[in-house]
Amino acid sequence: MTTPTSPAAAGRYVRAVLWDMDGTLMNSQPLWDESFRRRCEQRGGSVTDEQVVSIAGASIARTCEIIAATGATDSPHDPATTELFALIAADVANAVRTEPPIVPGAPRITSMLAEIGLAQVIVTQSPRRIVESVAHALGDVFVELVTGDDGLPGKPAPAPYATAIELLDLEPAECVAVEDSATGAASARSNDLRVIQVGGTKHFPGDPGLIVVDGLTSITPHLLLWDDVGR
Repeated sequence: MTTPTSPAAAGRYVRAVLWDMDGTLMNSQPLWDESFRRRCEQRGGSVTDEQVVSIAGASIARTCEIIAATGATDSPHDPATTELFALIAADVANAVRTEPPIVPGAPRITSMLAEIGLAQVIVTQSPRRIVESVAHALGDVFVELVTGDDGLPGKPAPAPYATAIELLDLEPAECVAVEDSATGAASARSNDLRVIQVGGTKHFPGDPGLIVVDGLTSITPHLLLWDDVGR
């Protein structure tokens, strides 16, 4: 690990942290998996393990395609598909509201960042009602929420993070993204954001703009604020 320099010396002054949600701030995927399988099978669909895996991190539009692929509805554009997705999302929203599956370390680091004055945004493909429940569980410290209801192309497209940067009226060099997935990291890096990857093997081994930490408990304001820590 290199010796950190000041943000000014590194040519970067971080003003905002852009958070992925699912798999980063909370672990809601088991809730999605259970409801997706149960609801689709109730409608006569035949759900494979591969389809369950494929909904992880999927946009709302992509999830509707997978719902239709199970045979539970006729097509992704069938009103019944929209209805079925709404039921699945409601199941997850109710579970999250009752007992949010917040990842260890998330309350600590988001609270610390709020205390030192950094803007924080959640950037996710989940429906807004779920995102709002998570934001509330974490103390409502987020200044903006970019969600799956905003009509944007899903990650790895640049749009979700580009929208967050635009909402904050900042430059990419003034922001850091925190992600767990390769698709999310690709979305952030396509906007020239520095990315802290939570867990796993480094998604892009040759990319100096992405560093890996074991978990949220390893993230400190110091790590987020200095450009060359952990390279």
